[in-house]
Amino acid sequence: MEREDTATLERRRRRPSPVWLIPLGAALIGLWLLYQNMISRGPEITLAVETAEGLEAGKTAIKVRSVEVGRVESVRLADDYDGAIATVRMDPDTADLLVEDSQFWVVKPRVGRQGVSGLNTILSGAYIRLRPGSAETSRRRFPVLANPPARSTDEPGVSVTLTSETDNSLAVGDPIIYQGQTVGQIEAADFTVDDKRMEYSVFVRGPFARLVTDSTQFWLRSGIDFHLGSDGIDVQTGSLQSVLAGGVTFGEPDGVEAGETADDGATYALYPTRNAAVQDRFDERIEYVMLLDDSVRGLDPGAPVEYRGIRVGTVRAVPFFRSNFEFDEFTDFKIPVLIAIEPQRLGTGWIDWSRDEWRRNMHRFFDNGLRATIKSGNLLTGSMFINLQFDGGAGEYAAAEIGDYPVFPSEPSSITSLQQQLSGLMDKLNGLDLRPVANDIKQTLETTSATLDEMHRATRNINALLEKPGTQNLPGELRGVLEDLRDTLRGYRQGAPAYDEFNRSLNRLNRVLDDVAPLARTLRDDPNALIFGPPDAEDPIPKAAR
Repeated sequence: MEREDTATLERRRRRPSPVWLIPLGAALIGLWLLYQNMISRGPEITLAVETAEGLEAGKTAIKVRSVEVGRVESVRLADDYDGAIATVRMDPDTADLLVEDSQFWVVKPRVGRQGVSGLNTILSGAYIRLRPGSAETSRRRFPVLANPPARSTDEPGVSVTLTSETDNSLAVGDPIIYQGQTVGQIEAADFTVDDKRMEYSVFVRGPFARLVTDSTQFWLRSGIDFHLGSDGIDVQTGSLQSVLAGGVTFGEPDGVEAGETADDGATYALYPTRNAAVQDRFDERIEYVMLLDDSVRGLDPGAPVEYRGIRVGTVRAVPFFRSNFEFDEFTDFKIPVLIAIEPQRLGTGWIDWSRDEWRRNMHRFFDNGLRATIKSGNLLTGSMFINLQFDGGAGEYAAAEIGDYPVFPSEPSSITSLQQQLSGLMDKLNGLDLRPVANDIKQTLETTSATLDEMHRATRNINALLEKPGTQNLPGELRGVLEDLRDTLRGYRQGAPAYDEFNRSLNRLNRVLDDVAPLARTLRDDPNALIFGPPDAEDPIPKAAR
């Protein structure tokens, strides 16, 4: 019995205890929950940001169309300390959103040329926005854009690149305008150090994308165009948006038919003005070097070359020096200027000439007196231009070259001729002996000075005389004499006693004179009559004797 009991106890010890089923079941349940948790959690992605401003672990959300699809779990510095790394846990069923061309950016308050955005994050805090892509390749590490993308990836249109070597002030978001309508915007602006130029990525929306062709030209739009010319002042203003933000506009050159629609990635030059774009389409050029005696102040590259007011070319460089130019070729220190004759400006008939024909005909024109001079184009701005004209008195033309460029014969301008005449006049004046003239002038000045002294003394004497009491009383005495004279004359007015007595006296005097008149006649005719008496009468003459 004891053996049987011992064997039974041994068998019971070898059997597993049901108590172990409890931890085993708990472990299985834990594994099951862990599995469910793993399959129910979304994918984990990594975002690389320049700065973690506004990002908080456990708070910053990932949103698509304002719907939360994930949350930032942690934020740390990058391994190379260049930026920060944010670990994000996405929601389940979001794997399809995480493809190669998906885009992330931080939404926060922004004030820029494209307006004000992100004001709703002032209270709620910044969040990261996800724009799903259309690629088929999945991705788990993404860069965070510094600025929101300018457009959605599926928006129809055309993307082109504009290049500019000038200092432009365009920025991402600036509008692309066509005839007053905003048809696109600048998506990116980069400066290439190797080429030393700006490159702008431009997107034009459909259906306006059909307007961008092979012959399209782009230029800056300032919003206010000011032109001062011979016909007056022309001021044109664009829309308020173009005035505030500027932008870019485009179009086809006058007289040029539209080409084929541009493809994505096409490259165009960005011109500072429409006039610069128009001038650049004349790509057929015949270049000459001019040697100017005049000052080139005000003559800038791009200035016109005209013949009787018709533009036939453009100034290319002022001054123009090359390494293969010899110093002794610039006699009298003349300034070399590169100009280009542009046959396309003159019509289709001139374009048919080949370069050799142009050279030969221009040589013939030079022999006939074609010369170039520098002239003032605008007195207000001081701009200059090159004027071509035939001069019948021009000297004989001798062909010459500087480097590989033929020399275009030139003459001094009228301004320089006037300066030369003035210089000659000054030389003649400097050669005159002015000492006798100076001595005469000196004597004249001395005499004039003495005369002025005499006049000063006379003036002082007159002033002294006028200041005497007797002189000052003289006007009163004269006034009294005049009053006495007036009273006397009043007594001789008609009807006054004195007047009647005066008339009677005159009458008596007249009678006396009448009585004395015969005596006066006698004395006039025979003064001896007072002594000898009147003469006897003449003897009578007999009638027979007559």
